[in-house]
Amino acid sequence: MSVGDEWNDYFLNRRDFLRYSLAGTVAVWAGTTVPAGLGGIEEAEARSIFTVRRTNPALYPQSVASGDPQPNGIVLWTRLALNAGGTQRVGYEVSRDARFRSVVLRGVAETSRARDYTVKVQLRRNELKPFTTYYYRFITNGSASRTGRFKTLPAATAQVDRLRFGYISCQDYTNGYYTALAYLAEEEMDFVVHLGDYIYETTAAAEFQGGGPPERAIPNLPSGNPQAETLTDYRFLYKKYRTDQNLQRVHERFAFITIWDDHEFANDCHQVWDTDEEATKEEQTQPGTPNFAPTRRESANRAWAEFIPAGVPYDASKGPLEEIRIYRTFKFGDLLELVMTDERLYRDEHPCGPNTTDKYVTPGCDAIDREGRTMLGETQKRWFLDRITSSTSRWKFWGNETMVMQFKQVGAAYPGLPDLADDASVYVSLDQWDGFQAERREILTRIKDSGTEDFVVITGDIHSYIAGYAKLDYNDQLPLAADPENIAGTCFVCGSITSSNLVELATRGQGSRFSGVDSGTFSAGITANNPHIQFFGSETHGYNIMEVTPEKIVCTMKEVSTVRQPRATLDTLRVFEVESGTNTITDATPTVTPTVATPGEVGA
Repeated sequence: MSVGDEWNDYFLNRRDFLRYSLAGTVAVWAGTTVPAGLGGIEEAEARSIFTVRRTNPALYPQSVASGDPQPNGIVLWTRLALNAGGTQRVGYEVSRDARFRSVVLRGVAETSRARDYTVKVQLRRNELKPFTTYYYRFITNGSASRTGRFKTLPAATAQVDRLRFGYISCQDYTNGYYTALAYLAEEEMDFVVHLGDYIYETTAAAEFQGGGPPERAIPNLPSGNPQAETLTDYRFLYKKYRTDQNLQRVHERFAFITIWDDHEFANDCHQVWDTDEEATKEEQTQPGTPNFAPTRRESANRAWAEFIPAGVPYDASKGPLEEIRIYRTFKFGDLLELVMTDERLYRDEHPCGPNTTDKYVTPGCDAIDREGRTMLGETQKRWFLDRITSSTSRWKFWGNETMVMQFKQVGAAYPGLPDLADDASVYVSLDQWDGFQAERREILTRIKDSGTEDFVVITGDIHSYIAGYAKLDYNDQLPLAADPENIAGTCFVCGSITSSNLVELATRGQGSRFSGVDSGTFSAGITANNPHIQFFGSETHGYNIMEVTPEKIVCTMKEVSTVRQPRATLDTLRVFEVESGTNTITDATPTVTPTVATPGEVGA
């Protein structure tokens, strides 16, 4: 597949985009003069649309965002605070400078109540040059939005000497302030990767929510249900989350590359099954049983497509498993290819059952290693392996939702579970790749056997910082240095922005299976029982910064001191390096880590 074909496959052209229900583009043109008759836009109307009398953030309560950069393309997004019926025309412009004195592109889009007044513009234009920074804004009735900024990708064949990006996940609005995002917005980097759990479908789930600042509470959803059930509910949550000024600031400054995890639909979901509700194996074959939720899945899909600046195919006329496809790839010249996968829409059910005792802190069952069970689905898996093993970039990154590495613990780490023997060996969670071991082994073996080098997995989901190795066989307990043929790549997991980490689960009365857990003992047990894990920490929140050069990658784990106070400090937790061609993680953490000054405005 050529680079051009890859783009057309995963980024809609204008003709196809107009077929879909979220289409809004009317016309786009280069410079400031509208070509005669283009899209029914006359010069006089264009002059009126693009006359800016003031900047009015209140008209754009979720500000602006950009995403899915390409060498000559980008997705631009905003939402209008309107209640009137009918269609609203919105202007947008892209410039080389922040004062819009050198406008490159102008265009007009339409929105309406049917799209909750979201505006999503997908641009692919030769006027946009590779690896170049641009500024953009939207204009409505003389009122401009705040200005956003994005950087395009390098050309597919370009020689690239350095990239720097941040990656994040798990931003439970109710659990704390987005202080980590305030710091992330100040970083010098090229783009941001979001690995899922952009929203949480619940607002007060006893297992993992509660104890956050009172002003961050979300007391009611429009439906009156304790979790999102309708399109209005999901839209409400995206709108609420996107009012946070720190989240807005990051979106304004960097293009996002985003996938979902489970909470954009339902906790521990698979396909159209909401596994928050218990159902027996027999019940799962019958539509209408407690956790069979195709309509809810469709609502979650649509809200994600409306509110996330991602250039993915979406066709509401299809079923919930076919209407959207979020797995896609991004090529940064000869230096890096980032392959993003979807580990919810096509995965099989949990191997041992849907109950908490079946999924968490469990010895497992025979099904965890059963051939044919899939996390990715056959079509996506074939595509993923082809992209990774055929990539011409030096570094091959997998943007992955749930942890690939084996994650085991001993019973003694769980004092709240008296029926669990101290020496029992248990999996912490089978919602991760530990529940799909045959497919994990197949994928990593294929990558290793293909001769692919410099393979790196980046992950969120588990609200912890982790560094370790992707191994073909986790039952092989040979020392890592003596077993290089068993290592397919390296893995780096980021902590959560706010979602409950181990300390919070153990001390806030959340998560009964973690109540009373001592974080120091637990962390020591993780590294002792998982020799492939070089570092584990689950006491703070923050993000990871990844710097990529031809010679090596450097992963810096950054932690905020607290998410419960408006003014928090930032520190470097750990720094890890991997030299090209080695598959070896080196701890490069400075002996003394200075505290970074608090940014001027956080906790909004």
